[in-house]
Amino acid sequence: MATIAYLSVGGGVALAAAAGLFGPWEPVALFCLGLATLAALVVSVWVWRPSRVWPWAAIAVALALFLAAGIARSALHTMGDLTESRALLPDLLALPGYLLLAGGLLGFSRQGVRGPHRQSSVVLDGLIAALAFAAIAWVFAIQPLLLRQGAPLSVTLVMIAYPSLSSFMVVVTLRIAFNPDQEHVPAYWFLLAGMTFMFVGDVAYLLADANLAQIRAQFLDLPYALAYLGAGAAAIHVSMRKLTELGRQRPMGASRLRVAIVAVALVIPALLTLADHGSAADRAVLCLLMLAMTAAAVLRIVQALQTAESSEARLVHQAHHDSLTGLPNRRMMEQHLSQLLDRTAADSTSVALLYLDLDRFKLINDTHGHGHGDELLIDVAQRLRTSVRPTDLVSRIGGDEFMIVLGDVVGVFQALDLADRLRASLRAPFVVRGMSFYVSASIGLAFASGDDPAATTEALVRDADTAMYQAKDAGRDAVAIYDESMRARMTERVELERDLHLAVPLNQLHLVYQPIVRLPRGTVVGLEALVRWSHPKHGLIMPARFIPLAEESELISEIGAWVLEEAVRQFAAWRRQAPHMADLYVSVNLSGAQLHDDRIVDRVADALALHGLDGASLSLELTESVVMEDPAAAATSLAALRALGARIAIDDFGAEYSSLAYLKRFPVTTLKIDKSFVDGIAAEDSPDATLIATIVAMARALDIATVAEGVETSAQAERLTELGCDAVQGFLFSRPVEVDQVPGVVASLGRRGLRLVSG
Repeated sequence: MATIAYLSVGGGVALAAAAGLFGPWEPVALFCLGLATLAALVVSVWVWRPSRVWPWAAIAVALALFLAAGIARSALHTMGDLTESRALLPDLLALPGYLLLAGGLLGFSRQGVRGPHRQSSVVLDGLIAALAFAAIAWVFAIQPLLLRQGAPLSVTLVMIAYPSLSSFMVVVTLRIAFNPDQEHVPAYWFLLAGMTFMFVGDVAYLLADANLAQIRAQFLDLPYALAYLGAGAAAIHVSMRKLTELGRQRPMGASRLRVAIVAVALVIPALLTLADHGSAADRAVLCLLMLAMTAAAVLRIVQALQTAESSEARLVHQAHHDSLTGLPNRRMMEQHLSQLLDRTAADSTSVALLYLDLDRFKLINDTHGHGHGDELLIDVAQRLRTSVRPTDLVSRIGGDEFMIVLGDVVGVFQALDLADRLRASLRAPFVVRGMSFYVSASIGLAFASGDDPAATTEALVRDADTAMYQAKDAGRDAVAIYDESMRARMTERVELERDLHLAVPLNQLHLVYQPIVRLPRGTVVGLEALVRWSHPKHGLIMPARFIPLAEESELISEIGAWVLEEAVRQFAAWRRQAPHMADLYVSVNLSGAQLHDDRIVDRVADALALHGLDGASLSLELTESVVMEDPAAAATSLAALRALGARIAIDDFGAEYSSLAYLKRFPVTTLKIDKSFVDGIAAEDSPDATLIATIVAMARALDIATVAEGVETSAQAERLTELGCDAVQGFLFSRPVEVDQVPGVVASLGRRGLRLVSG
């Protein structure tokens, strides 16, 4: 609406000035129209926030210089007088404006023609057109004028510069606007109209200044007024943001235009021979010969262009599609999303983006190799593609990450329904090289309104990414919708992930220890080492907050290695200093990345040997999910660790697989029963008590010890004793305590048995 209002009012003023309705106030009216255009351009840049501001700034300064030059020309009254050197004074303002205008247009040209070669081709096409026009004007207008009026050479060169430069602008704009991506970008067409009117005005001024045509002053100003309107309309329209965004690298749709430009340039010499000396017949024959040569050259150019564009089409497809899956890549996705935002601006609809990340995919590459991983990604891509609607765009943006741009979005529930359908489609197993893989995905969902100036491609991708990480934090295989509160959490997350890289080198990590107590006596049999992070800004950070970050940023191996070394070192020191701790063991959590590290057995053996400990003094805890990610590889590594004498404990048992079959395959020495079973065990007729009894019986049949986690009340401890559980740990006996408190807590529990000890 703003563009229509601007064109209606401005066009009315321009036509009224051309009709002479303003009388002596015509210059003032046109000057006000120019000022209004400058104001519209500045305000539009502020409102729409294009990704590049400097091209618009160059155009604004150029328009301001043109206004100043017009005022100077009106004040000096030099129209039609080519003998006065003062006629050049306005040109000292106007000609730099043309250079700034050219720079601004070339700043827009990165949308359709990118790269040094393509950028230079735009300049060359414009230069060909400018030189061709200059040659015609020189032979048929300027040269006769020099002979007739005796005008200074400097004045005539300036005269020819104006239409030549404006023809350069027209060709540059055409080369951009005729790109296939710009068929629905009104701002380009407004720019093209403005440059065309400027060219018409410059030609008219050349004819009038050379006294080759009698044109009334108000008609001379009309094309320039319309040129201002074109530039202003281009800035006001919402599609102006498209001018400075990178577009698809597609074959130039202006091939015919390029051929036409070259053909015209080749025809010009033939036409100029008509003005040469000699008989008419000689000039005609020479002209025909040069035309024939031109035709042959054009045919050769067409052939070369067809070959080049065929190769370019293949390269462009490769540049916009993922080589592994054949899906559109990130670049193409961003262009499609940008176009969708522009199209929805008119009807104020919403655009939705799904950011999909496969859960724990890295472990597949690490354990089975990238060949398996690549084939799995191809199958995932195909399943995603068949699960969306025809209007949706599925793209792979790298690794195991996919983005889906939703077309024709009605609302949140429709987008959520599609996200849940995608998750459901992934649940069926993928068979790769005879092996079955189970895949889940965390999905972030973000919405943007097309008429919101802040709704940019970059912002929408960022918000969907933020929501995806929230889905992962919620436990994976989930969907999260972005809201503003997530941004602060994501900012903190990024800060913590960055600082986590320095946690080990700066000695910010430390260990605390929680006793493992034997039932029914209550004496300590072991200590579980638990890591804490003393952050200089956020204070004490618990593992649940930073361990997931360590796993995603691949720092978990470094942190795990530090925990293993520090726990073994400290435990060896306690054994030497405290005789009552000689028979205990220390328990350390092992991550999936550590378990599948080829050097894990050597690392454990080296740590034990360095500090003089036997294998039985160390227990390695793993969750069921870590063991089951690659059972064959896990069995091999655990057998080698068990051969060192180390104990092998399955942590959080019962929360996931709880499979008797895999317990028989692995050299497990301890089952740590998950806290969720312990919480309700004291209640009468508790089903949890039955489950724990089953677990204890199963473990005893396999000669495996049991440890119940999260024991907080005496009633729970008594019930676990009745059920035959071997050991427990929890707040009833001791909270995790600092290093200097451990010997005292162990001694206290040994003396007092079942008594709550605060740490």
